[in-house]
Order: sequence, then C-alpha cells, then structure tokens
Amino acid sequence: MAKFIRVESRVTGHQFDIHEEQFDETAHKRVKRYPPVSRPRRTKFRVGNSPALSVSPVGEEGATDVASNSEGD
Repeated sequence: MAKFIRVESRVTGHQFDIHEEQFDETAHKRVKRYPPVSRPRRTKFRVGNSPALSVSPVGEEGATDVASNSEGD
C-alpha cells in the first residue's frame, strides 16, 4: 500500500502530503508530527507575514528610493 508523508515546501512554506518516494531533501522539509498515511490529507497553505511577499521591488509603485529621499535634506 502506498504511504504518503507530510512535508513542508522550503520555498512557499505550504504543508502537503506526497508519496514517500517523491521526497526531495532540497525541496521539502519533513513534518514529523504527522504519521504516514495511505491517502493524502488536505493541504495547509502558509498565510501571514512572509518576507518574500512583503518586499516590493525598486521601481514598482509604492516602493521608496532611499537615495532620492536623502538628497532633499
């Protein structure tokens, strides 16, 4: 019988079940508090303050340019 394990994505932080043969140490982090199961569970999406999501690139609307602010002093 196929075994699914709970993992967390290293990129997004989402938790989901994958087949144990698909586990990749570089892409996933094993969540040990969940035992292996025969059918995959629902995905738990990461929500909240993520540094990658809250940083706006320079030149985009709403981004501030530190150099232009210091010239006016």
